[in-house]
Amino acid sequence: MELRAGTEFAGYVIERQLGAGGMGVVYLARHPSLERLVALKILNDMLANDPGARAAFEREAKLAARLEHPNIVAVYDRSGPGDPALWLSMRYIAGGDAAGLLTAEPGGLDPARALQLLADAADALDHGHAQGVLHRDVKPANLLIDHDRRRGERAVLTDFGIAKTLEDTVTLSSVAASFAYAAPSAS
Repeated sequence: MELRAGTEFAGYVIERQLGAGGMGVVYLARHPSLERLVALKILNDMLANDPGARAAFEREAKLAARLEHPNIVAVYDRSGPGDPALWLSMRYIAGGDAAGLLTAEPGGLDPARALQLLADAADALDHGHAQGVLHRDVKPANLLIDHDRRRGERAVLTDFGIAKTLEDTVTLSSVAASFAYAAPSAS
């Protein structure tokens, strides 16, 4: 489903496309009455009729929504059971991602800056693990860079599309990850 600027979808007004991934397309959208910008992730049309893909998207929404932490992207709302399209609205973070940051700094990041971003990612993962959630796809593209007025720059973990709960890992039989960033035990 490709949406143009100005189109209304699920009560949000589309501003522009932010990106596309394996499961869906992410748009910058505005909530009309709250005047809040959000990242609106919508399941790809070609996957909308696939029960497995729909279940994975629903799982991502539930897992991400239960993780409230300053270094994890906040989930605001999601599609209901009767909605023909599956969608998820999340906090919009305008600072790009760590992959873009690394591309912009070909000589590497300042060590103190890199350590702070890694510490932020570790805090997010630690919180997820304490809640029984394993992200399973940690990579620079899934670490968004937020610029907080009080704290300064920080990394915020996103994309729980292939996350598992600790209970799920007992029966895990397939690998779905970004291979270059997968743990050795997953490859």
